[in-house]
Amino acid sequence: MHKQLSNQQLSRLLTVTAKTVRSDLAQLEQDGLVKRIHGGVCQSEGVDIKKYSLDAMLAQLIEHNLLSDTLGLDSTQGRLRKMKHNVFVLGSFNVDIVANLERFPQPGETLHSSSSSIGAGGKGANQAYAAAKNGANITFMTKIGTDQFSQFARQHLSSTGIANTIIVESSTSPTGTALIYVSEQAGENMIAVNEGANMTLTADEVHAAKHHIINAELFLTQLETNFDAIKLAMSIAKESGAKVILNPAPYHDRTPELLPLVDMITPNETEASLMTGIEVTDLESAKQAAIAIHALGVSSVVITRGADGVLLYENGQFTQVDVLKSAVVDTTGAGDAFNGALVAELAKGSTLHEAAKYANAYASLAVERLGAANMPDASLVAARLNA
Repeated sequence: MHKQLSNQQLSRLLTVTAKTVRSDLAQLEQDGLVKRIHGGVCQSEGVDIKKYSLDAMLAQLIEHNLLSDTLGLDSTQGRLRKMKHNVFVLGSFNVDIVANLERFPQPGETLHSSSSSIGAGGKGANQAYAAAKNGANITFMTKIGTDQFSQFARQHLSSTGIANTIIVESSTSPTGTALIYVSEQAGENMIAVNEGANMTLTADEVHAAKHHIINAELFLTQLETNFDAIKLAMSIAKESGAKVILNPAPYHDRTPELLPLVDMITPNETEASLMTGIEVTDLESAKQAAIAIHALGVSSVVITRGADGVLLYENGQFTQVDVLKSAVVDTTGAGDAFNGALVAELAKGSTLHEAAKYANAYASLAVERLGAANMPDASLVAARLNA
């Protein structure tokens, strides 16, 4: 893919020492597979790289009957049947630039930040990470730039436990960024997002991932990616029989266009208000908004209400999930933690009420940590639920 790599790049990509890289390259060059250059390596001319691919090696093993007892074969074509990925997540990857302040600044005011950091973020990446942390088998698709943050994105996603990542690169737009203020007084946040490459995802790129989408049982997306690409991917998922879940954040004026494709929607109070024209300020207005959203064609409505818990509306019945006590440090990514955990539990066969109760507990753990992508371990949820 890269044609040429430095020893340092190989060391980072493979998480081995430079000494190991140099030793291995010497052997690979001796075998005629690579050509060493100053400080790095390039592909040797005339080498058929395809025969070293995973598919080619699996085919060779099958030919020698080494895998026939453990892997199912397609009887008509003699190929490996692809395992189903439980959840396909389409969404954004952003680099989060966070400043922690005693309080939010007033217009025109400059405040000193007590600390700052650069980390991984984006609603799609966060939700995929949270779902993976909670045991779901995830395929995550995103688009990044070819800039100083692209390698950072790849390294982060490779460390998350997400089973399969589909990373598309834009040569014209930068990796998305989010500028985040965190108020130390309230634990609340203010976020400004530049979507960058996320908004350049094309129909052709979605179609290239179609075989992954149609193998999903659940499909989750948000609205930090190109709207038309989202709609296309949702259509493919819907036609293939997947349950389509939409987290309508940040809210988009064209959101109503997506609702006929949606089985479950997870707005917060602000998004529910924008979607329905009903100002959600309390439980009663939240119920009215849920009924209005259901009337637009969505079977299951999950309204997250911050400190007031979660309201569920399904099969004409309301269920309230109460908020759990937590020591709030940073609410950035709380909604993403909730959505990821919710989908993971649904993929395991939990009811909506069971899944929402679990996700609510997981989100209560997430707000006790700094950073949107600092997802807690699923092992902590049981103790929180039993506290």
